[in-house]
Amino acid sequence: MIALRKGRIEFFRHLYRRHYAAVQAYASQCVRGPLHAQEVTSDVFAHLLQQMVSGESLIERRHPGCLRPQLLGKVRTAAIHRWHRERDTLTPDFQAWVAAGSRWPWGEDGQLALAYERLPATTQCLLWHSVVERDDPAFTARITGLDHHAVPAACDQAMTALRQARADLYLERLERPDCRVVIARLTKRPHADPAEGRGHLQACPACAALYKDLSQLDEQLEAQLPVRLLGWWTGQRYLRAKAAIPIPLGDPPFLARLLERGQADAPAEPSHVRRTTATTRRNRRSRGSRGRSRAASPQSPHRSRAAFAVAGFLAGASAGVLLLTACDPQLGAHIQPPPAPGPSPAPSDPPSQQATPPPAVSARFPVQANAYTSQQGTSTGPNPGARALGSSSVLHYDRVDFSTLRDTLAVARLSGPPGGGARIELSLDSPLRPPLAQIIPTADGSVNDISVPITPVVGVHRLYLTAHCPTTTDRCIELFAFGAAP
Repeated sequence: MIALRKGRIEFFRHLYRRHYAAVQAYASQCVRGPLHAQEVTSDVFAHLLQQMVSGESLIERRHPGCLRPQLLGKVRTAAIHRWHRERDTLTPDFQAWVAAGSRWPWGEDGQLALAYERLPATTQCLLWHSVVERDDPAFTARITGLDHHAVPAACDQAMTALRQARADLYLERLERPDCRVVIARLTKRPHADPAEGRGHLQACPACAALYKDLSQLDEQLEAQLPVRLLGWWTGQRYLRAKAAIPIPLGDPPFLARLLERGQADAPAEPSHVRRTTATTRRNRRSRGSRGRSRAASPQSPHRSRAAFAVAGFLAGASAGVLLLTACDPQLGAHIQPPPAPGPSPAPSDPPSQQATPPPAVSARFPVQANAYTSQQGTSTGPNPGARALGSSSVLHYDRVDFSTLRDTLAVARLSGPPGGGARIELSLDSPLRPPLAQIIPTADGSVNDISVPITPVVGVHRLYLTAHCPTTTDRCIELFAFGAAP
């Protein structure tokens, strides 16, 4: 962010790749289809780049210590703006939410979000990434600047601060001094036996309800805080959709064009610098301090020129960005950087082998689990050739050939957790589409071939396999193979 404000536009690609999956996932739940979601995503990032280069401050906004919730708020605002222009582009759930007044889902504890906003920016950022995003401690340490081993203790301190802020909001409304004294004493030890204030709690239902809420805050936080901060969308759906979106390999179209324009203007810069340096030397010799001030003036408007160029380019190219992103539903995930200039191949040179697509994989059972194209959140299973899947894990298989209409079953060889509650979903072409099949492993934890009926499919498709677990464990399903069968 510091480099961007100094005119180093190429550093924006790091922010884009870090936050793309979350922004695209959130947009896909607000607007219909991947095309409209990509339009909203491009608008949000283009506006962010313009803000940062122009020097507009992001400090006074909500969530000042965390860029991710600010970006998701921009997605929500951009989608709501479509309510007056393109109402049909909103998803049915989001459209109903806007029509009802965009009311926040306060649920049982309407002051949890207010307590969160009272916390320092660093504490908010720590709670966001540990509770809402559910990032691992190593990644949370990188974002917050903490030592890896200090993250668990810092999360406990953040929870204590949130609990105290929640109690302070309640104490501000209390008129009886005895209530304030008892609640202030109990909030310091929420898990201890409330023997000292048992008589007061029995006589005051309001204080008893507050003490119960504070004592259970740690257990309720994973379910309540994401809903308070994400708005109308539940936290589990956010995590699942984000995990299914691949990170782009290249730059977004608006950034690629801006960088190309900067490279085209680059050759003229060295001669200008040399002329300025020579002029500076002559002025220093002839005019002293007066000459020094004049020599320094040609470089002073550099930042304002960069900001003006970015703002003008984004304003003029916004319509073109939307058209470019609408050309391919998966454009954001498959943009490749422009090829490096080089000599053209001779007419006798053989064609490049990289242009040849990989051969299609037959969809007939069994397709081995470890034959995936890409994965997110999975690991090598304890048995050869298997993959261990946790909550919201995704396996992506490219060019899967459904060559016959006779296949009316989806089959998976897998095992699930004892007690059940897990399932896998098979989706074609996009993980956000309705699943082709849902397969539930047996509840005894054994390996079995499970088959479910499906509508016959024909053609070559991308196939996404998403796991759903009853808890956030890293391993709840072991997948050996899957496929279609007649």
